[in-house]
Amino acid sequence: MEDILCIGCGAPIQTKHKDKMGYTPQSALEKGLETGELYCQRCFRLRHYNEITDVQLTDDDFLRLLHEVGDSNALVVNVVDIFDFNGSIIPGLPRFVAGNDVLLVGNKKDILPKSVKTNKVTQWLTERAHEEGLRPIDVVLTSAQNKQAIKELMEKIEQYRKGRDVYVVGVTNVGKSTLINAIIQEITGDKDIITTSRFPGTTLDKIEIPLADGSHIYDTPGIIHRYQMAHYLSAKHLKYVSPKKEIKPKTYQLNPEQTLFLGGLGRFDFVSGDKQGFTAYFDNELKLHRTKLAGAGEFYNKHVGSLLTPPSKQELPTFPKLVKHELKIETKIDVVFSGLGWIRVVGPAQVAAWVPEGVAVVTRKAII
Repeated sequence: MEDILCIGCGAPIQTKHKDKMGYTPQSALEKGLETGELYCQRCFRLRHYNEITDVQLTDDDFLRLLHEVGDSNALVVNVVDIFDFNGSIIPGLPRFVAGNDVLLVGNKKDILPKSVKTNKVTQWLTERAHEEGLRPIDVVLTSAQNKQAIKELMEKIEQYRKGRDVYVVGVTNVGKSTLINAIIQEITGDKDIITTSRFPGTTLDKIEIPLADGSHIYDTPGIIHRYQMAHYLSAKHLKYVSPKKEIKPKTYQLNPEQTLFLGGLGRFDFVSGDKQGFTAYFDNELKLHRTKLAGAGEFYNKHVGSLLTPPSKQELPTFPKLVKHELKIETKIDVVFSGLGWIRVVGPAQVAAWVPEGVAVVTRKAII
């Protein structure tokens, strides 16, 4: 049985333990073996009903897979989310990949405004990677969802792997499995083999894709970042942290002591400085609300779950409190609400960013 794997998530198929990964009813197993399309029950429900079932996969499981990558002589394809670069970096990846070459793939390029030049984003990603200690041999921008630059990516993989296996790695929610599906379609013509969704942690074990020369492309599970915004939202609201369409920036002319609420998920305070424009880059459906800084805390407590959503009233009992991060801005930078989006600040200005406890706030050189 251990040789039979779910083609959707890579988990070993088993028929005895409903709450363990790889479970499928005996009747579904027999049918799947006949048709050659064998999915575990979790993948079947996710694909057909958009239902997610929790399974136990520990941080140790992810570390074991990363060590396996480091112990192999392989090309490492590291997929990051251009929209959430800081939230999609794997902590310590340079240490894990050891001496292996890394090809950096910036996914979701279609989410950025069309006015942004590819060369500029590529340079920006390279600089951010260097800051994290990564020295990629090349950078490719793709859109797995729209199948943009998949052919170019395959050519780069072929150029750099030099007959070696390929490991595709990334944190949850960067679109890695969607990218793998696009690669499979490019190689074989088969569509949507691997289970994909907005839910973190869809791929549960290594998935092997054979190449013509006997080597393999391995799709690995997404590494879980505990401070990603996605981990605090229900299925209904994951769309706000995984935009599917080009984001339309919104510029707000703010006076000092004004506040912008990002739904109920975050808050941006312009504490002091000259009146200036602040440009917000978030999912187009996320409602932004401007109000006075004085009394903003009381305003949030009164309206979160109603005027300020998400979260909904039902999600409030488990939603973390917002934590304040004070920032002094001297030059044009992005203030990033990890996993949600960012606000470009021209400065100089004293600002504060509020995010759910455990979620990161970072500043970076402006991408746009």
